[in-house]
Amino acid sequence: MVTTMSATQTRSIAPARVVLPMPDLAAQLRSDALAHARQKMALAQREEDLKTLLALPAFLDAFVHALASGIAAALAENDQFVQAVYTFDPSLNPDSESGDDLPVSGTVHLLVRVTKPSAALDAFIASLDQALTAQLRELPSTKFAQRTSVLDINLLTEEDVRLGAGYAALLSSVFAPPIKVWQR
Repeated sequence: MVTTMSATQTRSIAPARVVLPMPDLAAQLRSDALAHARQKMALAQREEDLKTLLALPAFLDAFVHALASGIAAALAENDQFVQAVYTFDPSLNPDSESGDDLPVSGTVHLLVRVTKPSAALDAFIASLDQALTAQLRELPSTKFAQRTSVLDINLLTEEDVRLGAGYAALLSSVFAPPIKVWQR
């Protein structure tokens, strides 16, 4: 027996997902983030060598933010329970009167709102952290040279958000709220 599908039936089939090996995913995230950060720089600075650019706080900040966006998309693609991803800066102190910016650390800090946590998501995060750390160690920057980890990802359940418990309290912060980088 042969089964045929009409044109409307074939359009409803989702395209096949391309699954990259973790080192390739990490390399792609790094490459995309570097390209994005370079585009954020002034025209004269875009042609600077990577070592010079990575020493610039504005470039490093744009790079880390672009990494956060790419990582958020990868997490959501990998796990259906991811509902939203936020980036935050734990060094922000709204009570600081100095007005000085602290140096960008190079760590990607994320809050990931999930309907339910899973061992699979934890394993994906650990594997991504290991692969991305290896990729970033290859950059000509002391920010990454000795790193053993570059991801600080905190999973938040709907219950955590409802109660404002732990890192979920940051979601209602008035002075230093996290920035949403992805939402389902």
